[in-house]
Amino acid sequence: MIVIIAIIIAFVNKAGELGLNKFQWGAIGFAAYFLTQFVAGIVMAIAFDLMGQRIEDIPELTLNLIGIVVGAICAYLAYQQMPKYAQKDHQTLEDDLLDEDMFR
Repeated sequence: MIVIIAIIIAFVNKAGELGLNKFQWGAIGFAAYFLTQFVAGIVMAIAFDLMGQRIEDIPELTLNLIGIVVGAICAYLAYQQMPKYAQKDHQTLEDDLLDEDMFR
């Protein structure tokens, strides 16, 4: 739970610095972390089943650590994409302003 709170705070602070929607990017950080954990859990369950093992036999701490690491990596990748969206929005606004100046 502490990890997701840290991720959401990091996303909201970075979105504020870049002038992006804080709520939207907080939700993206939340989704990137938890959806990746969900998908990683499904993949691990299928992989263990194909190997002939039961996922119940794997220690819960191991499964949790794998989920936390995979979720954190995905959230970090989403975090790295934020400046690209901010630059894209800024360029679009500049292009619109230039077009309006040409027609006056």
